[in-house]
Amino acid sequence: MTSPRMQELAELARSWLHPVREWLARVGLAGNGGKRVLVHEILSIQVLTAALFGGLAIASLYFGGQWVLQDNYSRWALQWTEELNELAAPLYLDDDSEARYRLESFVERYPEIDRVSYYGKDGSALFSVGVDEERETVGDLDESRLDDAIEVIGHKKPYIMDSGLLNPRQFEILAPVWTETMAEDDLFAFDAESAAAEAQTQLLGFVGIHLDFMIFHNRLLTNIKGAVVILLILIFVFAFYGRRVLRRALSSISELQAPIQELAKGNLAVKFNPAEHREISDIVEALETTATALSERDARLVEMANHDSLTGLFNRRRFVEELKKETIAVMRKGHTSAVLFVDLDQFKYINDSCGHQAGDRLIRKVADELTHSVRSGDVVARFGGDEFAILVRRTTIDGAQSAANTILTNMRRMAHIEDEQVFHIHCSIGIAIMDGDHLYYDDLLNKADVACRDAKMAGRNRSIIYAHSDDTKEQDAAGVGWVNQLRNALDEDSFELRFQPINNIHTGETTHHEVLIRLRGEDGKIVPPDAFLGSAARFGMMSEIDFWIIENAARAYGKYSQQISAFKLSINVSANAFEADDLVQHIRQAFDKYGVEPGDIIFEITESLAVRHPPHVEQQIAAIRDMGCAFALDDFGTGYSSFSYLQKLQFDYIKIDGSFVEDMLNKPVDQKMIKLIAEIAHEAGMKTIAEYVQDVESLALLEELGVDLAQGYFVGKPSKEPQQRSTPISLGYQRLHRTHS
Repeated sequence: MTSPRMQELAELARSWLHPVREWLARVGLAGNGGKRVLVHEILSIQVLTAALFGGLAIASLYFGGQWVLQDNYSRWALQWTEELNELAAPLYLDDDSEARYRLESFVERYPEIDRVSYYGKDGSALFSVGVDEERETVGDLDESRLDDAIEVIGHKKPYIMDSGLLNPRQFEILAPVWTETMAEDDLFAFDAESAAAEAQTQLLGFVGIHLDFMIFHNRLLTNIKGAVVILLILIFVFAFYGRRVLRRALSSISELQAPIQELAKGNLAVKFNPAEHREISDIVEALETTATALSERDARLVEMANHDSLTGLFNRRRFVEELKKETIAVMRKGHTSAVLFVDLDQFKYINDSCGHQAGDRLIRKVADELTHSVRSGDVVARFGGDEFAILVRRTTIDGAQSAANTILTNMRRMAHIEDEQVFHIHCSIGIAIMDGDHLYYDDLLNKADVACRDAKMAGRNRSIIYAHSDDTKEQDAAGVGWVNQLRNALDEDSFELRFQPINNIHTGETTHHEVLIRLRGEDGKIVPPDAFLGSAARFGMMSEIDFWIIENAARAYGKYSQQISAFKLSINVSANAFEADDLVQHIRQAFDKYGVEPGDIIFEITESLAVRHPPHVEQQIAAIRDMGCAFALDDFGTGYSSFSYLQKLQFDYIKIDGSFVEDMLNKPVDQKMIKLIAEIAHEAGMKTIAEYVQDVESLALLEELGVDLAQGYFVGKPSKEPQQRSTPISLGYQRLHRTHS
């Protein structure tokens, strides 16, 4: 069991160690669950280092002093032993009081001599001298120590010295006491034998000396304690003033905390106090540089987030913000504003013929033209590509139309020169009016976009105002009426097909016919497809109409292929039909039903579908091609023209949009574009078809430009029955035309 005394000591130790542990935790040398303090950590390292070296110095002083004292103890003990031998020798021969007095005086002179005891030759105790006056005599020597003492008589060092194992500061010395006498008449014997005679040694007894050097040890300990106290005082002073110096030196770093926190919050205008120390000053300078760089970066990011990188105009995001603000102003003040959606006509021609850098230069020029065409308070933005949006503030319907007309006029006057070629760029504009009844910004943008598409469908280079309120309802009602009429036509199989020939420009012979759909109205007149196909697409009926066309085109093939040799058909298929899972199955069934040779069928798809072709569309095209059918890309050049997807989807024909052909005789840029398309198509193993060929001059020019096939009213109008005919352009005319040119 633990004694109460041990428990008390343990409790005392714990009470001493507890504040030490707390201090170590506070200075960062022991974990306390918190953050370490840099000042305390640096100071603790310095203090501990100083304490370590100071402790080593004191330990060296202590052990070095101990060694020196130990050496001196031995020398003093031997010296005193010799003197005590001389002083005690007369007492063995005669009871000399004077000798006794000298002996006692000698002992009293040295307080380190604790006791001196004298013994006879046989080891019996005679008397003692020392501080312990009560011990006049001591015990006799034991035989072993007596024998050891007798053996050293006559030796060079006839002393036996013992030091305490546990207390090396105490010595026990046992030495023989003897006298030496010369041989009789030895002084006057000059012969060699007499000279060699040995002196006679007479043992008188033994002396035992007990020495205690504790006084020197205590003095050494006192000095060591003093050194420890001085070291502790120095460490305390060092720690106290070192802490103040470190806190002062690191206060500049602490002062950086608040500015850095503000910097982290995004306050880049924060100011840093100047620092006294060079290292801290470097840090402050680096932080200021960082803040400046972040400020410049944020400014660039704000600029990039709100402006178009090419033109410097507002982008779509910033335009929408301005549009939101304007809707609030219109709601509060009751005025009218307008949104104009501007789309360049046939912009892709320049990109494809002169490169994207040329297109970028034209876009920047158009941006400047639009900016100068509107008022300073209006907002012009670029949405991307060749699309722009304009917010016309505080205007009327007539004012919005006037702004659009100004833009159209200025665009018509603008000429862009690229590679010694002159380009005239037109645009289509859709207008949406913002008033008290129409305040949703996304709806306004959508309406302006719809009106812009209507302007393009109406022939481009014009503006159209989106119809509002009752007009919209009337349009919706008209759409519903078309749906009913189209549904009846599908149910009653009352659609009609028309066949328009496509001829080889070089030979004039018909290669195949494009299948077109017509609808006979209630009044008996033929309704053009542009009148009802928009409603069909809007109400999700295009796939059904496409399936009807495929079915009836296959039936017509089965009928006319027996009458016309090498009879081929070209069938248009919409994106809605390709989204149907049973398209390929429907085609196979129709072909099998009417005996259609797949190699005699060409399917036409639009450029927009080819560009965005999702995986399932690509799979369906591949499946139809595996059947043996060919594919033509319709209206090439009007959309997102790119030659990258031509090879991927493996088109056999490219139909050049009629907008390039209509006025190509007067537009060299259209001629260059047609020639470029033809050259690229031929390199890719594809044939080109030109639409809207209206006269013999256009046909002849297309031949010179390298176009393979032609389609249009001059080649042949759509008819109920497919007709094989030769294009009225003879070799004689071609020779005459080349001679005059």
